[in-house]
Amino acid sequence: MPIADLKLDVPITAIVYAERQPIGPALAALADALRAEGKALAGFVQHEVPRPGRRKCDMVLEDLATGARIRISEDRGEHARGCRLDTSELLRAAGLAADALAEGADVLVLNKYGKVEAEGGGVRPLIADAVARGVPVIVGVPRLNLESFRAFAGALAVETPLIAPEPAPA
Repeated sequence: MPIADLKLDVPITAIVYAERQPIGPALAALADALRAEGKALAGFVQHEVPRPGRRKCDMVLEDLATGARIRISEDRGEHARGCRLDTSELLRAAGLAADALAEGADVLVLNKYGKVEAEGGGVRPLIADAVARGVPVIVGVPRLNLESFRAFAGALAVETPLIAPEPAPA
């Protein structure tokens, strides 16, 4: 999504995407553009890290304030099914983001309003804290969780679709 299309004058901007559409690279590019504008960031973006001998990647969050990387996926074996999220590590990442908010971040960027948030937990308190502080929030929202997000954010949020970046000219 082009940064020119981003609205920082609203409390929450939801970047809506299809479940299998990669949001991490778009949010990382957006964070880089915001930094280039001199914005202090709180939050995190997700990177998929291939794991040798496994078909599923590790999910790693990069803290935007410190650069720390936190693995939030549990290795439950090659044939494990179901959620692999390590919620304690997600909450640790949320704590780092809360610290950056308290230190005066200009924008909170969050990779995903996921299943945990749709069920009432996860980073929802972090989003509420940012809104209460007047810090704009940018969050990726998969279509699967859009109704829950709308119920949570209400009129505080605007939605924009994720648009894949144009390939660089050769």
